[in-house]
Amino acid sequence: MKGSGLLLTRACLAIAVLATASDSRRIAVVGAGAAGTAAAYFAREELLARGEPPAEIHVFERGDRVGGRAHVGTVEYNDTTLYFEQGASMFISKNLHLMEMAEKFNLALCEHPCTYAKSKHNGAKANALEFSLGSYGIWDPTGAGDSGEWLVGPGSRWRILNIIQALWRYSGTGDLNHVQKRTDTAVKEFMQSYTDFANRSAGIYSTWSEYLSDKPLLQSSLYYRASEYYLSAGEGIRRRFLEEAVSLATRVNYMQDVDTVNTLGAHISMAAGSDAAYSVAGGNYQIFERMLAASGAQLHLHTSVTSIQRSNATAGRYTLSATSEDDGFEHDFDTVIIATPLPLANISILEDKHQDLVAAEYVHMYVTFVIGVLQPRLFPKGRIPRLVVTPYQTTDPFNCLSILACLHPEGAGNGRQCQDGPVLTKIFSHRPVDLNRIFAVVEWHRQQEWHSYPKLNPLNADYVHKDPDSTAYYLQRTPPPPIVLDRNRLRDTLPSSGIFYINGMESLFSTMESQTVAARHVVRLALAGA
Repeated sequence: MKGSGLLLTRACLAIAVLATASDSRRIAVVGAGAAGTAAAYFAREELLARGEPPAEIHVFERGDRVGGRAHVGTVEYNDTTLYFEQGASMFISKNLHLMEMAEKFNLALCEHPCTYAKSKHNGAKANALEFSLGSYGIWDPTGAGDSGEWLVGPGSRWRILNIIQALWRYSGTGDLNHVQKRTDTAVKEFMQSYTDFANRSAGIYSTWSEYLSDKPLLQSSLYYRASEYYLSAGEGIRRRFLEEAVSLATRVNYMQDVDTVNTLGAHISMAAGSDAAYSVAGGNYQIFERMLAASGAQLHLHTSVTSIQRSNATAGRYTLSATSEDDGFEHDFDTVIIATPLPLANISILEDKHQDLVAAEYVHMYVTFVIGVLQPRLFPKGRIPRLVVTPYQTTDPFNCLSILACLHPEGAGNGRQCQDGPVLTKIFSHRPVDLNRIFAVVEWHRQQEWHSYPKLNPLNADYVHKDPDSTAYYLQRTPPPPIVLDRNRLRDTLPSSGIFYINGMESLFSTMESQTVAARHVVRLALAGA
């Protein structure tokens, strides 16, 4: 990413740079992932649309790159550079922000799954994956013998054969139709946001509960685990379908099963499999890199924000304290937009006033990339699909394994070389993977440990006293984390003064697109004032 010409690659931390005398609105954005870059971009767009002067925007990122969970990895193999997604890997055609930005910035899309390859001799190749492989299979490692057992699959390259197999296993299309109907409704409710953005007076919410108030299915989906919601729907959805088809989607997308993930997480996971899915050739991070460049914001990499407090020097402003590799500084801003998960950020806000409100659990996981030859005896029938998922509630030896590229020097041909030759794989697991168990030969590997997704637990409910003198109880549900952490009304000329938190949206569900939508809603609230 260095030398790209699009971004400042080092933080310029001299106080003189940040302390330029100016009466313009000053906005700090903490985090340069999907939410942070979108906040900077939409802040500029919102002010332009209102005919207001541009703001001075600073984006602070403690890492060395832009994109957050959208992170591309590369590896050299046989004079070819392979580009693969290490984090957020796809978006669907209904994700209007990402589709629009890819078109606006002339970014090439390829159908997911997509591994971009650039050869020194043959130029670029949009996809190094062999599509003669079957689409997916559910593999039980505890099956007979050393090879495990295919519970579903391993699928066929021919879509019609997969459909016939599914019809037989799940006794027709009834279960899928019922789940898909709810998924379609959830997507339609989420897409109301784009209608809001087209209306100057709509789409300004002060809480995520308010955001959900006109989206009944999204709201109710947060209160139940996916399994109990679907099984209690009164439409006879079979447990087998939930544990196989729906759990396959939630395990791949959120590393959670249907008995733990909230129903909205299941809806979103199923939506990813029912619409055209895309990746940006060379890495999804490019969308966010270009959004940040278009915002005109000053980027400060390798910079950790440590504290945000009300300013003692300037009424109505906030003092942001940060450190970098070289120095530290404090400076005042009118508006601070936090676009990073606060439970993982170690930032003191208003003397830790809000730390309990933003608490959330994140999935701790390992992502392992391997170039090697898979064990031929491990998978029965000698066939391996593009995606291998272990069954419901199984975590050993992995949750899922994806074949990203077939690397046989003679080419993939009919797919046998992909089965018997070297492949690039991506493995999700809750603990380090025993590579010797899965691969006969390991030529290269890279392991990444991280807190990836929020745990999409149902919003718990408790019965509480209506008042101390009454025996009556009412149902009280845990609300999502707040958007507004503070409002400072001392500066009438700049009504947007305050501290705002985007990532509370992740307690509902988390995708690249939802983060950009959340950022746009929060920016509109921040710039609108009271």
